[in-house]
Amino acid sequence: MVIGRQLQGGRLSIPALGLLAVLVMPAPALAGTLSGTASTWERIALPPDAVFEAVLIDTARADAPAPVLGRARLQPAGQPPFRFSIPYRNADITPRGRYAVRATVRSGDRLLFTTDTITPVLTGGPSQPLNLKLVQVGGAARRSSSSSLVGPLPASWRGDLPAASGTTRWQVDLAADGSFQLRQTFLDRRPPNRFDDIGRWRIEPGSNRLVLRGGREAPLFFQPLDGGAALRKLDLAGQPIVSRQNDRLRHLAAFQPIEPRLHLQGMFRYLADAASIRLCATGARLPVAMEGDYLKLERAYLRAKPPGAAAQPMLVNLEGLITRRPSAEPGQPPQRTLVVERFVGVHPGERCPQASATPAPAPRPMNAPALRGSLWKLQALQDGSGPTLSEPPGRPAELLLAADQERVSGTGGCNRLMGGFQLNGEQLRFSRLASTQMACDPAVMAFEQRYADALGRVRRWSIDKQNLLLQDERGRTLLLFKAGP
Repeated sequence: MVIGRQLQGGRLSIPALGLLAVLVMPAPALAGTLSGTASTWERIALPPDAVFEAVLIDTARADAPAPVLGRARLQPAGQPPFRFSIPYRNADITPRGRYAVRATVRSGDRLLFTTDTITPVLTGGPSQPLNLKLVQVGGAARRSSSSSLVGPLPASWRGDLPAASGTTRWQVDLAADGSFQLRQTFLDRRPPNRFDDIGRWRIEPGSNRLVLRGGREAPLFFQPLDGGAALRKLDLAGQPIVSRQNDRLRHLAAFQPIEPRLHLQGMFRYLADAASIRLCATGARLPVAMEGDYLKLERAYLRAKPPGAAAQPMLVNLEGLITRRPSAEPGQPPQRTLVVERFVGVHPGERCPQASATPAPAPRPMNAPALRGSLWKLQALQDGSGPTLSEPPGRPAELLLAADQERVSGTGGCNRLMGGFQLNGEQLRFSRLASTQMACDPAVMAFEQRYADALGRVRRWSIDKQNLLLQDERGRTLLLFKAGP
């Protein structure tokens, strides 16, 4: 088709003007989208006028407000989880930018929920659906039954309770985002006599019991009293303890959080000279300090990452300290940070264990395996006499503590092992183990000797979700097992 001029008195005709306008219109700008889901830890009904908003921001400049490059808005928000898609223009994305997504839920001028961690996006790898966690803002949301029972949060409770072997000092820290920290100090024992735990808490509907779900085999139950002035310790079935001795933790005048030191699992990620971890026990995302045993963790993560692949989170096991370190952002206060004190292993392709969402007074509501009667498969050996082994040579090393007698059996990768054990609470000791006398590859035989020696040094045990930790008399983890089929 030939396009020519149509003159009428020296002017272009109306049809020609229309066609010319079409020809000179600029091409539409290229655009992209970021999609995902945002959910809350707390199960609180939102008011009808609640508004959800997720924004794409550029955080490259620390001395200026972060510009908003895209926005998704749900009005009314409805109830979580919230599904969103943020459109943005490709022209706004530059190599110098540092991009992140944050989300909020508001009711009028009140901020109810917000993301409290940075979620980096557009890092150069393949785009993955986002999974944002919203935490409740203290005092902003409607007062719930939880807050009326335990009082303003964060808060700490402490008390000395009787135990079978003396007196135990308990401390419980509760945060408004649904996470807790716990410390037990056995006052009548020599160090190591302190054991820490972290996890999620909730108020059980109907009974109004406070339920703590951490890395233990069973949940812990407390009954809040007098609006949070005290927490009454309940037994493992969630029932009152019949005794004239003290059973209460008292509310401290000021929040005095512990700095937990414990075995941890989490989804670790290293990107652009920054390291972070999302803890399996609480869901919290923390920066990881580049000190202690951090370098071993980073090297193992980079070795496990496929060449050329984008930085993806990987499940790791470690012994760490959660403490405060200066923020990487100028002008910001110190922030909770993970210090890697001992790296255990990295497990590509695995995710955090899934815990049951419905609390129950049963001893193992999260399907945690029992110490006795479960088949345990070795995941890592870290006895200090050689490199940490995450993949033992030979056949899988296994351990089975009999449920009906104090006998232990298993394999060290070549030979069968057998012997006895003594169990007293969290204390565990193996007798000298006998083995078959088969000859195997020298590397397998060397590992088997290290394995048997490490079992001989075991003095304590604990179960974290599906993992069994065997520790020496100083509380250092020697062997890490996972429950087998």
